[in-house]
Amino acid sequence: MPKILITEDDIPLLEMLQQAFEQEGYIIQCASCGRTALQWLKEPVKPDLIILDIGLPDTDGITLCKTIKDDPATRKIPVIILTANMTNEAKIKANTTAHADLFLNKPIELKELTGAAKTLIDEYLKQKTFLSDISLKRRFLSDNR
Repeated sequence: MPKILITEDDIPLLEMLQQAFEQEGYIIQCASCGRTALQWLKEPVKPDLIILDIGLPDTDGITLCKTIKDDPATRKIPVIILTANMTNEAKIKANTTAHADLFLNKPIELKELTGAAKTLIDEYLKQKTFLSDISLKRRFLSDNR
C-alpha cells in the first residue's frame, strides 16, 4: 500500500483528506505542523507522497518543501503544496526555491487531488523500481566478475 504524509494545520480539512485517501486504499500519516512532518520523515519507511499546506503554524510549506528536497533521503519523494491564495507568479518563484511537484489551490477538489496524487505516486514507484533494478543488476555484475 502506498503511503502519504499529509501536513495540514486545519484539523477538519486534515481529517477529510485522511478519510478520502484511506477510502482510496492509501496508508496515511498526519501532521499538523512542520516539526511533526519532519519527525515522520526520519522513520525508516518513507512516504510515497507528501501533501503540505503552505501556511503551517511553525513554518511555511515552501520552507518545509525545500528542506525535504534538500535531504538526499527524501528529495525524490513527490510533494504537493496546497495554497489558499497564491498567484501563478508566486507559485513559479516558490517552485524555483522549493521544487514542489505540484501546487493546488484551496478550496480543494478532492477528485483533482486524489487523481494528481495517484499519478505522482505511480510515477514515483516506477522510478523507485527502475532504480532498484539497476542497483541489483550492478551488484550482480560486480559479484560475477
